[in-house]
Amino acid sequence: MAMSRILIAVLNWGLGHASRTLPIIEGALDLGWEVDVASAGDSLVWLKRRLKERGDDMSRVAFFEKPGRVIEYNERGTMLKIAAQTPGLILSIIEEQKWTAKHVKDREVTRIFSDNCYGVFHPDVRSILMTHILRLPVAKILRPFAQISLRFMAGRFSEVWVPDVSPGPKSISGELTSKEIHRKTTFVGILSRFDINDATKINSLDRIPPLVGVVSGPEPHRTIMEEGLRKWMKHDGRSGVIIAGKPRNSERNEEDGVTTLYDPSDLEMRAYMSGADVVICRSGYSTLLDLVSLKSRAILIPTPGQAEQEELAELWRVKFEYSTCTQEDLAQLNIPKNSGKTPDLVPNLIALNELAAWLKN
Repeated sequence: MAMSRILIAVLNWGLGHASRTLPIIEGALDLGWEVDVASAGDSLVWLKRRLKERGDDMSRVAFFEKPGRVIEYNERGTMLKIAAQTPGLILSIIEEQKWTAKHVKDREVTRIFSDNCYGVFHPDVRSILMTHILRLPVAKILRPFAQISLRFMAGRFSEVWVPDVSPGPKSISGELTSKEIHRKTTFVGILSRFDINDATKINSLDRIPPLVGVVSGPEPHRTIMEEGLRKWMKHDGRSGVIIAGKPRNSERNEEDGVTTLYDPSDLEMRAYMSGADVVICRSGYSTLLDLVSLKSRAILIPTPGQAEQEELAELWRVKFEYSTCTQEDLAQLNIPKNSGKTPDLVPNLIALNELAAWLKN
């Protein structure tokens, strides 16, 4: 049999795309494939650390830094800031295409899996685009153009995978997946680094603090949220843990009953998010995937000006009865009660079965 090498590309906008693609990378390795992982920045750092834990399989993994621009945010006026960066993002996709063409030739890649990297495709290689956005959350006047653009970019891939179940009572993405952008679209269920089959016991940690805050997203909002969580925990008086989402920093800081972990293990993350009395986190899609996997309640705070997160927070408030508040509410200590009930879904099983079938054909 000819060598089987898959290129798996991961968007470097926060750690969410990396965490939800990890099961796909591990699935390809379990099936005996050579895997080229391509990303940049914190996502690449995080994936290297997580995959090194696999030991012998590391001989079949290679890491590559690919082109890609990270969107910059302002504290205010975020939508205008994003709009101004559109030409740069288009150029970034073109840079990805050139990089991919060379990589496929040099490395003899036979399959491509791209998590939201729209330039990582090749006309001669079967490819999957994974995305949870089939309808761009933009102003009404821009929607027709946005959908035409999205369909065009998705159409260059062999098929599209959506990390959710089909639209219905258990779907967690709502209107974001209400359109069709590719004739071959598969809903592959919940994808999360927290696999239900993980036999590690949550109670292996000595003590779970009652307050847990998970920081994610771009600057300056990442730091603003971290400071808000610290203020909330100190005001509450109970012990708390802030998971700060900085994989380049392995420090552990403790101050006034608040512990800050910059790169906790998945075991620690699972224990803290499952065992705390109150969890506050973003309403980013990958965070919601993790909440479903862990069956955790939480208070959701969308990143200001990020329409997708604002839409998801409102969806989960109405559909799954999760509490939500704004970043300003957090700063003012106007915190609602922890609430919510996730749909009963098993993570990773559907996606890994689909992956096995796709790689065998």
